[in-house]
Amino acid sequence: MGLAQWAFLLLGTKLCQAWGPKGHERIFHIAEVLLPESGPKTPIKAWLKGSLHDLHTWEQEQTSKHPETNVLHWHHQVPEWSCHAAAQSDAKDMGHWKNLDPTDHHNDGHLGDVAGHIQCDGHGAESGSLFCALAFFFDHFAHAELLQNYPKPKEPINAPAELEALKTVEVDEKMPHHYLRWMMILLADLHQPLHWLRNHGMVTGYGESAKVKYEGQEYSLLDFWENEIPKRFHPMPSTEHLKTLYSERQPGWQGKLPTEMFREWAKEHADVVCNQVYAAMEVGEGQDRHVASPYELNEEIFQRWLELATEFSELAGQRTAWLLMDLLEHRKHHFAHKIGKGRLHHRVL
Repeated sequence: MGLAQWAFLLLGTKLCQAWGPKGHERIFHIAEVLLPESGPKTPIKAWLKGSLHDLHTWEQEQTSKHPETNVLHWHHQVPEWSCHAAAQSDAKDMGHWKNLDPTDHHNDGHLGDVAGHIQCDGHGAESGSLFCALAFFFDHFAHAELLQNYPKPKEPINAPAELEALKTVEVDEKMPHHYLRWMMILLADLHQPLHWLRNHGMVTGYGESAKVKYEGQEYSLLDFWENEIPKRFHPMPSTEHLKTLYSERQPGWQGKLPTEMFREWAKEHADVVCNQVYAAMEVGEGQDRHVASPYELNEEIFQRWLELATEFSELAGQRTAWLLMDLLEHRKHHFAHKIGKGRLHHRVL
């Protein structure tokens, strides 16, 4: 493990976990509502060796037992990207040359490499980061022949063959149900916007160093998003509402390679952390513009963040259900292949 990785590990052991138990509990409840309760496509409980609901504290338990795995829950790349650099790059792409700062040497910086590609090459994403860990776990379950039914990735993914953070984890804790649990947890983490941006100006540690004040209490920005907002979620929507939303959104994911979807969703949340989270906290003009810390969170901004987080928890639950059903197809294909039978992916039937 290199010096940079050790530094990240030392920082990571101090960080909160994505969403916290309340957030994960809501996400996995939504997923369970959307998964079929009977029939041939429901070996999920046996596969996980427990219910999805049982996972709401699993992340904290694993990080406490194996702190070196905390690195997997966050995006990191070389060089790190920044919201300001991304905005400058967008302005350049749109021909807004007058908006560019000629003294800014990071004009090409944004999520991923200099071309905007998120791939596990050490630049667009480091092999132990959130996107690459998701790609690693997906590859663990994917069946090679079934992968041919998906459109080819727009850019290489370069999923790592192994994860450094798991090297010290005992073999009996790296069974298929453990890997499946990791994948579910990391997919939930993907939907926490702060996990995609390590530093924003003087704000470091994925928002841990920024302070917000709300209703007379002070929190780190990271803790506020991961623990306080989930405590204040609106009541759970009805089953009918959740299923209606899922039926509307699921066709947009159907037939697409999950790792490609991970990339699209990462970019969505990188946009949100810049334009909906940090932008709301910034004061000043031009080069003096910065995140206020402590930031007095007014009710309007709080409600906006609450709506965003609620939406993301619903999306995370829906996408968890979709991914599990997709992975079940791969699992069935593995079993069919073993006994000499072929299967077509349901996406091409």
